[in-house]
Amino acid sequence: MPYHVTPAATLEMLAAAAEMQSVRGAFVRGGAAKFFMDGVLESYTALLVTPYADAPHTRGDALFSLEHFIRMASACDRMGLQVAVHCCGDGAVRRALDGFAEIRRLNGPRDSRHRIEHIELIAPSDLQRFRKLGVIASMQTAHCPPDMLATDVWPARAGHDRWPLSFAWRALRTCGAHFVNGSDWSVAPFNPMLGLDAGLNRLPWAPGQPNDHLTLYQLLPGYTRDAAWAEFKEHEKGRICSGLLADLVLLDADLEQTTPELVKNVRPVMTIVDGRIVHGA
Repeated sequence: MPYHVTPAATLEMLAAAAEMQSVRGAFVRGGAAKFFMDGVLESYTALLVTPYADAPHTRGDALFSLEHFIRMASACDRMGLQVAVHCCGDGAVRRALDGFAEIRRLNGPRDSRHRIEHIELIAPSDLQRFRKLGVIASMQTAHCPPDMLATDVWPARAGHDRWPLSFAWRALRTCGAHFVNGSDWSVAPFNPMLGLDAGLNRLPWAPGQPNDHLTLYQLLPGYTRDAAWAEFKEHEKGRICSGLLADLVLLDADLEQTTPELVKNVRPVMTIVDGRIVHGA
């Protein structure tokens, strides 16, 4: 449960974010601060490094200047909060990374596990910075338009030259970034099978483009082991082993034996949370 840091927030108001760290329930916890660096490409409000392909008069918008973000996020970091930043455009991603680099210089390194959300576009020179700064790439595979036949304006906004680093899941993983996957519910359905479907079955948008699809064994940790690590809970959950919470989902098919095209049809039969059946017989 993050504290939403708006552009109008003051340093004094961040005391509320610090107080939320005391919320430590089994299912609801404080301890994070959420920033929105930009909007979305569909409405030309995502911040890009260079102008939009279909609107060359604009590069989009940012809700925080670099200086403003550093001032507010560095205060959150000093309080021990984990900072998450909504960044769809490559310009927003770069600004957040620049900010995290300066925050690390100002406050010193720590196990902060700060994260950037969405990363729909990224500039080539910024790929390696996630690993170097220890910033988590928190992405949602179901957001990616499946192909150029889809009625989606996103590829036209980005333009052909930026397609190779659009939704660059594989490229970020190859560069050593901590990659976690999610749904972005309630913006998108929370069914993880839709995210697996998008990640497994993605195709290049044009001949000669790289294919950033992922394997089942690359996708599953982003929902389990690595997702637990991203919330500092790797010693409590995320894996099936002695001493960890018995959080399990029984499916109606074996994912390892299911063809990628049919994964989206797999359904849960039983859900167990901390050893207690909460769904199914």
